[in-house]
Amino acid sequence: MSPLMIGLCAFVALIVLMLLRCPIAVSMFIVGAGGLLITKGSHLAFYALSTTPYNAIFSFSLVAIPMFILLGNLANEAGVTDELFSIGNKVLGRCPGGLGMATVFTCAGFAATTGSSVGMVAAMTRIALPQMDRYGYDRRLSLGTIAGAGTLGILIPPSIPMVIYAINTEQSVGKILMGGIIPGVIMAVGMCAYLAIRCIINPKLAPRSTEKFTAKERLKSLKGLWSIVVLFGSVLGAIYAGWATATEAAGIGCLVAIIVAAINKKLSFKALKNAFFDTIKTPCMIMMISVGAAVFQLFLTRCGFASAFANVFIQASMPVFWMVVVLLLVYIPLGMFFDTMGMILLTVPIFYPVLKAAGVDPIWFGVMVVMMIQISLLTPPVGLNVYVLKGCVPEASLGSIFKASLPWVVIQLAVVTIVLLIPQTVTWLPSLMK
Repeated sequence: MSPLMIGLCAFVALIVLMLLRCPIAVSMFIVGAGGLLITKGSHLAFYALSTTPYNAIFSFSLVAIPMFILLGNLANEAGVTDELFSIGNKVLGRCPGGLGMATVFTCAGFAATTGSSVGMVAAMTRIALPQMDRYGYDRRLSLGTIAGAGTLGILIPPSIPMVIYAINTEQSVGKILMGGIIPGVIMAVGMCAYLAIRCIINPKLAPRSTEKFTAKERLKSLKGLWSIVVLFGSVLGAIYAGWATATEAAGIGCLVAIIVAAINKKLSFKALKNAFFDTIKTPCMIMMISVGAAVFQLFLTRCGFASAFANVFIQASMPVFWMVVVLLLVYIPLGMFFDTMGMILLTVPIFYPVLKAAGVDPIWFGVMVVMMIQISLLTPPVGLNVYVLKGCVPEASLGSIFKASLPWVVIQLAVVTIVLLIPQTVTWLPSLMK
């Protein structure tokens, strides 16, 4: 059997196990270990199983992941999310789709303190949905806005998927985080533009807020931005200036978040306890997936699939642009079965050698990978953001939320196209770093 066929059988087995509701980490471990045992014998299989798990998580850069998650949890406990929505409401509330824009604004702002979208969706369901219901917003528009804007959490730095990508490709974590800023801003602006246009065409979807604020009140509300500016500046400022690595900057950000919570008089034992306990869960899940993916990747390498896959593109003499497009499109069907971390850990070690040989900028491609993964947060059947939203709003059907999310998928694809055609939107800021 050819290496490509062996790899294809392995992927089929992986998908079957996942359809049987076997966790992705366990599925990858079983298929990888079983494949090594069958193709290479027990000696190599047992040796790999004794060393690979340790090697998969033995990286100082991985410390940045729990630190960034802790930063986001501390910022949430400090009331940053509520403050941002209040500001957005005062500044944008009277615009067509104003509360929806305020939701996008809040998600973009809070994304600057956290690398996850799931917590953001849950928080915005609590904060924004009651307000949009209060003013008679179309429920489908409200749910789509929260689910779609929530995906900004993994694009605007700090971003956990970007950290994972950088570690797996041995790229600068700081540079890829910087690379996500301009695409994140473009996407947030695109989302606001979509809301404005749609609500101008059909004002009934989003009745305007009846609350009126003077120009002085609006300007005064902007003072509340100090906390997000300080948090964002302390983390990315330290990275951009070259004063700290991404891991060190994450630690600085956590310290600053505690100070912000203290200044806002929201620092308590309960708040710290909630932040630390919530932080434990996600990194544990990521480490488990990392171990399973490492064993699976070792099998794909040993059986010859990785090199055979690379040779397919090399021998095809495909133009670099179209090769990048093809590899990005792979993430659409993968998103139907795998979660965020699973897709990165599964594909990047296979794709990266092909891209490196073709001279593709790894930072540019990495940001686009994260943007494609954003789309998987909204598409069935996995659509993690949709399931989180469903859990927060039990009365809404999954089908209706998926339908509500479709326009936001189109927006994201449009921004991916812009980045694909204009690489400088990603590469410019990293090129200025020291």
